[in-house]
Amino acid sequence: MRNVVVLVMCLVLIGLFAPVNSTSAQSFPAGPVTLLVGFPPGGVSDNAARALITGTSSCLGQPLVVENKPGAGGTVAIDFVAQSKPDGYTLINAGTSTLAYGMYTKGVTWGPDDFTMVLGHTAYNYAVVVRSDAPWKNFQEWVEYVKKNPGFKYGTYGAMGTMHIVMEWISKRLNLKLVPVHFKGDAPGLTALLGGHIDAHCAAGGHAAHVKAGTLKTLLQMSGEPIDATPVSRLEKELPDAPLDVVTLPVGVFGPKGIPASVHSRLNECFRKGIESPEFIRTHQLMNMPVKYVDPKTLREQLVRVHASFGELLKELGLERK
Repeated sequence: MRNVVVLVMCLVLIGLFAPVNSTSAQSFPAGPVTLLVGFPPGGVSDNAARALITGTSSCLGQPLVVENKPGAGGTVAIDFVAQSKPDGYTLINAGTSTLAYGMYTKGVTWGPDDFTMVLGHTAYNYAVVVRSDAPWKNFQEWVEYVKKNPGFKYGTYGAMGTMHIVMEWISKRLNLKLVPVHFKGDAPGLTALLGGHIDAHCAAGGHAAHVKAGTLKTLLQMSGEPIDATPVSRLEKELPDAPLDVVTLPVGVFGPKGIPASVHSRLNECFRKGIESPEFIRTHQLMNMPVKYVDPKTLREQLVRVHASFGELLKELGLERK
């Protein structure tokens, strides 16, 4: 009799809990989904994330809430995501390059395999920009100037970020003495450039409106297509041996490792609708950034490949953490 009672109780418990687990997976999301941005409002990552709201929310049937958590070149927000519950409710829109080199530059313990890739959707329009009245007509003229005038100050959107690392490579490759000035994002760096506090800024797309308005011009196009009407110096032409794979990694949406397959599939479906929305496409056209879907598997493979070679680049530059 006792065994029968125990068996009945077990069956009751199975009946109670199994449907709940099944329902929670099938009904995702049951509430708002938070999309973090690792930089202040008004920058490239922030604009892109907010352009995802309408199309993605419509598909999810729940609000997509953008939350800014700036700091350490976007690493603060990614670290927060890494420690979040893998239930699909906490994600981030960010350049995936930080996942490739954060372990080497920021001392974090996570890498590409510690996150769930939802999708890739674009690539930053990386460029070194100067004020339109700057005397240099092209990159070579600027190089000659810097060699005669060491201590040239340029801005970045964060220490040990992609553009800072590439500029350090250029500095070593051409024997230049450059002084980086780090900001929390594209917007404050561009403001400092326009105000004459720095001589150039390494932008990721936020410079587009200023170039179109005629207040800034591109000195060196690192990746993507220039916005300027006149010919522009390009990194791959000026320095073909440059670490180009670093500046071409996609921007994407990802979350903590371990998001259930059914939830991941739903997120991929809805964020893909988000990047296909007219609002998202228009926002990226304004920044001269192409919209291109990258599936989770391909995105992870790209990250793992660059991650494997990045440590050697930092050793070459003497920038590895001691």
